[in-house]
Amino acid sequence: MRLIPDSGVLVLKSPAQWRLCAHRDTVLVDDVVVLQSQSAPPPAADTSGNFTGGFAGLAFDARCRLFHPRPEEGLIDYVPWGETTTLGVHATTATPFAITAAGTEVDGGVSGELPQRPLALAAGTADYLYIADPDAKAVWLVDTWQQEIARKLEFNLAPLDVAACGGDVFALLADGSTWQIAPCQAPERTEWPAIAGADRLTVAAGAKRGRLAWVLSAAGTNTAQLHALHITKSYPAFFATDLLAETENPEFGAMLTLAMRPGELFSRFRLRDDQATPQPDLLAPHYDGRGIALAPDGRIAYWTAQGLRHAAPARMHYKPDGRVFGFALDSGHDQNRWGRITVEACIPPGTAITFHAFSRDELDLVDPIDGLGAGGDTPVLSQHVWDNYASKPQKLFRDTSQRPLSPAPAEGFAYFDAPVIAEPGRYLWLVFELSGARSKSPRLRGASVEYPGHDLLSKLPRTLWREPAARNFLFRFLMPIAAMLDEWEEVSSTRHRLLDARITPSAALNWLAGFVALILDPCWPERAQRQLILEAATLFRTRGTLASLRRMVEILTEAQVIIIEHFRLRGGGVVGNPEVNASQAVLGVGYRIGGRIGDINSAPLANSEPVDFDEFAHRFTVTVVAALSEAQLACVRRLIEHHKPAHTDFTLCTSATSMRAGVGAHVGISSVVGRSAGFDQAILGDAALGAGFLLGRPALDEQLEDAHK
Repeated sequence: MRLIPDSGVLVLKSPAQWRLCAHRDTVLVDDVVVLQSQSAPPPAADTSGNFTGGFAGLAFDARCRLFHPRPEEGLIDYVPWGETTTLGVHATTATPFAITAAGTEVDGGVSGELPQRPLALAAGTADYLYIADPDAKAVWLVDTWQQEIARKLEFNLAPLDVAACGGDVFALLADGSTWQIAPCQAPERTEWPAIAGADRLTVAAGAKRGRLAWVLSAAGTNTAQLHALHITKSYPAFFATDLLAETENPEFGAMLTLAMRPGELFSRFRLRDDQATPQPDLLAPHYDGRGIALAPDGRIAYWTAQGLRHAAPARMHYKPDGRVFGFALDSGHDQNRWGRITVEACIPPGTAITFHAFSRDELDLVDPIDGLGAGGDTPVLSQHVWDNYASKPQKLFRDTSQRPLSPAPAEGFAYFDAPVIAEPGRYLWLVFELSGARSKSPRLRGASVEYPGHDLLSKLPRTLWREPAARNFLFRFLMPIAAMLDEWEEVSSTRHRLLDARITPSAALNWLAGFVALILDPCWPERAQRQLILEAATLFRTRGTLASLRRMVEILTEAQVIIIEHFRLRGGGVVGNPEVNASQAVLGVGYRIGGRIGDINSAPLANSEPVDFDEFAHRFTVTVVAALSEAQLACVRRLIEHHKPAHTDFTLCTSATSMRAGVGAHVGISSVVGRSAGFDQAILGDAALGAGFLLGRPALDEQLEDAHK
């Protein structure tokens, strides 16, 4: 038995739904529909043909160093990307990366060879640089700290490119086959198909684990093709010189960047399954055409005659107008009268969004636009209906009213609404028309339609709306009043949400906290504010106690909290602090002043100094087992100051404070002994041994064995 609600709201939103629509001169950018951009400007005269400048692949390592090969000279340079000037400009002067042959292993022996023509580079997570050398038919592993050849992987064919994805490294050979070279003892052929003529490779992490791989064939020519190896699909990529893939987004797909010839824009698009969605292009002045890389901050880095540069978003040139043909929205009721449409959009000055609405009771379309949804439950509007029955589009009106207890629109967007003017029918098709300027486009994020329409007509004398024309006029005329009444009814029916700290709107948190006399600090995360309001009544009953203060700090920091009252340390020993070891308070058999710890029969010391109880009384230490920033520390201090007992003093420590022998090193209390985060390799002049750095590292074979465990 199918239960059909009498009323509701149908939503057209999210990338999955927008992909079911037919787009004419519009594109989907992530989850927003915009006008399609115009074709890129024609290339300069010197780049009108194929690019013959060669290839020199760039690579960033885990230490934010950009390695740049010079194949013709057999050399490699690097740029410390993290170093910037006072103006925030990254360093551009390249430093030679000298490589020695010490330790090179070839078939169990040691060779003194060096790379002959470093063509492509990749950097794994184990601080090794992988160099594709087609002249030597080998991939070289270089220890980036020792700057020595660690291993030479020989092939029967020349390696043309290498690509890294996390700890996995792959190589592309001249026959178009791909091989995994790390982490493994020997190169292993992948399951991806071989592509004849492929000479560029990129690999990205998939949203559902696994790896996604693409190759570029005939790079720099008008016959260049992009091949998705994981789905065996090809796309034209005219004159593309290099490619780069980023980690796949589970909702939007994988972002791909195609570098073109010098002087041209970088092309970007998202690939989800086998569907390519264009994205805004990137501007790359003075690009040398030889390779790109993904910078640590997510930008696209490339090389110029002046050194390292980053691509920037290009100024868009949009088409003047476009349309989105929606699929059938099903109310479930024949002769349904549709109500109000609400649109979430960004409409800059000089642009506009209008819409058409079509409805009918049957779903027997034989000519949906672009054939989308034919024979299914969600066909796009009929081409015949659009060509013969499209009338003047309806306008949208901005809704400036505040919507209590309702989610706010996304940043930069606003709500617009209008009555749906269409004949009664079970199914509704919406067609949005976007109009823009040369450099501006409206942005459509989502739409929702209410059904059925309001029933205010039934509350008026029938003589006023007996005629169809009068009924339609009054239905539209009363819709703003009906919308206001609906909003009031929604607020009334959901007002209980205001009293639940878990779901109340953010704007109501301060108001709700006032009921329990809790003052919210603006530095508290919203998560902590909600939890403190929930537990305020319980915590305030024991305010000022150890348990209450500890719980408050735990809620704020989401970390383990240890509070030590100093009076409990009287009589306890602290390494290197003889004054504490000479404490004269002995508990256990009785309480008396004088005598040594552990000797209950000793007489009081005649020449002993009086104990300074102020060193212990009214003082406590709060230790947060986490690394907090300065702003977080200041926030925690304010919380403790406000809720600690009066006339007490405290010290705040974190896991970054470290052990302080002689001052307060209490194992398991103020100092935590356990598994560390490991060591980083030390660089002479840049690190201090014993302060987080380990001299040396395991051999390459040991690391490979660990990777297979």
